[in-house]
Amino acid sequence: MRAMKTALVVMLLALPAQAAERLAATGLDVKSLDDKGKTQLLQLLDKYSSPCGRAHSLYTSLTTDKACRRAPFAGRFLVFLVGLGLTPEEIAQHYEERFVKPNLGHCKPGGPIRGDEKAKLTVCEFSDFQCPHCKAAEPILKKLLDDYKGRVRLQFKNFPLSNHPDAKNAAAAAVAAGYQGKFWPMHDRLFEHQDKMSAADVERDARDLKLDLQKWSADLPAAAASVDADRAEGMTLKIDHTPTIYIGEREYRGPLRYEYLKDWVDEELAR
Repeated sequence: MRAMKTALVVMLLALPAQAAERLAATGLDVKSLDDKGKTQLLQLLDKYSSPCGRAHSLYTSLTTDKACRRAPFAGRFLVFLVGLGLTPEEIAQHYEERFVKPNLGHCKPGGPIRGDEKAKLTVCEFSDFQCPHCKAAEPILKKLLDDYKGRVRLQFKNFPLSNHPDAKNAAAAAVAAGYQGKFWPMHDRLFEHQDKMSAADVERDARDLKLDLQKWSADLPAAAASVDADRAEGMTLKIDHTPTIYIGEREYRGPLRYEYLKDWVDEELAR
């Protein structure tokens, strides 16, 4: 630990000695920041309060309050935000959305689960089968489940958008397939061909999955009602875009990139 802090001090020699030592004490990797960014970061670490609700600053939590497990995540997030060159107002908004006043939401029990049903952490996704961003999220979420096997599970909720004409019928087709234990295979096929979601297309998928087509067709009205219930739940949570992802009870606010989603998951598991 002493050697690491010494190395950080060496990297920060361009700053005043006291500032360099203070930043080194946090253990944060600030190699990506120039001197101006490092100075701004130090000011923010002093300005923001502990993310663990303590009566002291984030800087104090990083340097003396090791029981505050959220502090390193908050510190690294500030390094990232400062490195983007955002204004102080923009940094404050992003920081508050994650650590101060997150948008909270609790997914109701029910619906398809991917991963260990007894996993410690639930990631809940409100999704639309015709949404290209939802399709882009799928490999990211699958990798998350693979890397956190047994610790994270995915709960899926349908939220078809009104500007996607085939999304609701596709969602009902997947739910009806779920009544025969094949929601996820249908889910994956629908995302594989977002440009082919007509009634004939989804029936072909059902046939390829060897579903009982008569039962599947008969189940579609009930499945559509289930989709409506999911969407009503999403409206209660004031969802207005897809995918909307909740990690625990916090709405994820960040880019659809694995390393950022992973950081939120690590933070939630550490709490």
